Amino acid sequence: MVKTQIKNQNIFWLWSDEIDLVKRSDAYYWLPKFLDIENTTKTGVKLQELLIKNITYGHTPLGGKNTYTKKGILFIRSGQLNDFFLDLTDNVYISESVHRCMQRSMIKSRDVLVATVGATIGAVAIVPEIVQEANCNQAVGILRVDEKRLNPYYLAIYLTLPYGKEQILRQSSGGARDNLDPFELKQIKIVLPKIQDQQKVEQIVKEAFQLKKEAEKERQEADLILENSIKEFFTTDEPKAFWRWNTDIEIDKTLEPNFWKKTISSKKYPTIEFGDIFNYQKGTEVGSALYQDSGIPFLRVSDLGDLEIQFGNSSKYINETLFNELKNEFQPHKGELLFSKDATIGLMAKVETEEKQIISSGILRLQIKNKDFDPDFLMAFLTNKFINQEFVKNSTGSVIKHLNTQKLSKIELPLIDKQIQKEVANKIKSSISKKQFSRQKLQEAKDFVETLVRKSIK
Repeated sequence: MVKTQIKNQNIFWLWSDEIDLVKRSDAYYWLPKFLDIENTTKTGVKLQELLIKNITYGHTPLGGKNTYTKKGILFIRSGQLNDFFLDLTDNVYISESVHRCMQRSMIKSRDVLVATVGATIGAVAIVPEIVQEANCNQAVGILRVDEKRLNPYYLAIYLTLPYGKEQILRQSSGGARDNLDPFELKQIKIVLPKIQDQQKVEQIVKEAFQLKKEAEKERQEADLILENSIKEFFTTDEPKAFWRWNTDIEIDKTLEPNFWKKTISSKKYPTIEFGDIFNYQKGTEVGSALYQDSGIPFLRVSDLGDLEIQFGNSSKYINETLFNELKNEFQPHKGELLFSKDATIGLMAKVETEEKQIISSGILRLQIKNKDFDPDFLMAFLTNKFINQEFVKNSTGSVIKHLNTQKLSKIELPLIDKQIQKEVANKIKSSISKKQFSRQKLQEAKDFVETLVRKSIK
């Protein structure tokens, strides 16, 4: 009999004739949830039989980041594999010549990418058709399927569901650092419905992708309108050559000269202080010992995404009792804005519901006291690069930045024409709505694949 106790205090046992200790002797591999998935997918086909190319991994070019170029061939890193979609907002590139030297890891559109190392292990993304050619680092596995039998969009969704995800996690355990090598990855069993049904998954996902693209375009348009409206406010009369006393700057932030120019000119442009727009309250800390893997969300800076709350694998939770102790002071309410004042300064999200959650000390709850401002406009405004630079200038700390709330309250911000505010707010509202609809379509695809799998294994 094998008996073990794991992190969440689950205790289980198995008879020795039910497991193969020669195959793997660590208890994690034999968790009942993995055995259930193994039993469910036993009629599936091994991934290796559905590929037209051996699974390959990339590598970092000789010279590392020094080989990156401003344009050229897209170089994909595992952090860009983001909930099925490939995040193309922070791209780096390599030259054509470097790309040709890395033939093993050349990527084409419709390839399925899998993160194979570390905290993001198991993250999946499909290469959209707008990316005709790319390359990747060593933490990314490349799957190129036989589309007569397996649709890549179906595969990508399948690998994000428990049928595929749990197999990946099971295969990746067992070493000092979680990793997934090609041999382990190609052993994953894929349940295959009819190819016509798989192709329906592709259509749903493409609808989700189109909505996501439209949302990103409207967000960029809103940023451009804002920049054109406020860039003169941040234009200095100082000459290109200027000086500062060393007590006036913090060299641990940056030595970029433009950063330390005096940019705000309240004589030319009307301004308003941050504290005249908002009332605010800082969050709290509960200590990592009280974190749970499920329960009431405990929002940290890492949970603030692009104008919304985004829970992920690193999100933390607390129990109901602790929530009840903290809710009167630290629960955000519908309509409030959340603003990160520590670490990555200036991230924002709007609280859309009265769901139970508590904010950490690195986050401020902002209540709009000046009703002349639309909350969606304010989110775009405060995350604009010119405004964010003012927040960073007023922060302290070399490794982890902190923005003092008293300093924040006194920061002068330009007053934007009301018509422009309305135009920006409308684009942001539409962008957020389309982004939410995109996620709904993606969930529709996941539900459809779940149904297809269940029908196939009956």
